[in-house]
Amino acid sequence: MSNSAQDEPDPHARLEPPAVVFARLTDVPVDALDKLIEDTRAVYDDLNKVLGHPYWGDLVYHQGAAMKALTEAKTCLEGLRAEAVGARNTELGVTVTTAVIGGERHYAQNEDDKAELVDRLLRSPGEGASHIYVWDRPHADPEAPGPYEQIRIVTDAEDELGVLNFTEEDVEGDMISWHTCNPQPSGDAPALPFDAGSTLKFPRNAVLSFRELRAALDEFTRTGAKPECVQWQPARWGDL
Repeated sequence: MSNSAQDEPDPHARLEPPAVVFARLTDVPVDALDKLIEDTRAVYDDLNKVLGHPYWGDLVYHQGAAMKALTEAKTCLEGLRAEAVGARNTELGVTVTTAVIGGERHYAQNEDDKAELVDRLLRSPGEGASHIYVWDRPHADPEAPGPYEQIRIVTDAEDELGVLNFTEEDVEGDMISWHTCNPQPSGDAPALPFDAGSTLKFPRNAVLSFRELRAALDEFTRTGAKPECVQWQPARWGDL
């Protein structure tokens, strides 16, 4: 029989800060599962060499069940680690900026790195749009749920002009979208495409200077909310 007095937590014990506990959870051994999955998959070809053996079917069945269990365990551990990273950063007041430039993901956590990442976004050499997210963890998996708030960036690096498109979720759970708004648009402002090869064009009165775009993106990396240092208009398309 267990001693109930021993099973109960000591109310006088010193509690670790939550951030310390969450930090330990980020060290879950996902890499060890990768090795197990790799080794288990590697013997499959060997099983085919004993195809006629009476145990072959049972072995294949158990290997399949083991692969499924290991894969599910890996998914659960990755989810645990991601949530632990988010919980730790929230406790510490840390946010992570994720930028997608040319299909590649880049991350920044401190102020200097975020400023450098913003400059990279503005001067991206590619023709397509870039994206930026601010979350309590890196937004590493595009297939997994992530932050609803994001900014799409399209620039003309040579003329140091560009537009921002902000997307957020409203109180009813619907996604709404906004473009930057220039109250005094230039007649020479370009009609920038929504993305490389897209027929959709941002309105010309959405085009701002790099100075204004940088201020808005710097604010977004700090707050994760729609920047207030620039004006916005409901998203619409056309050469206006």
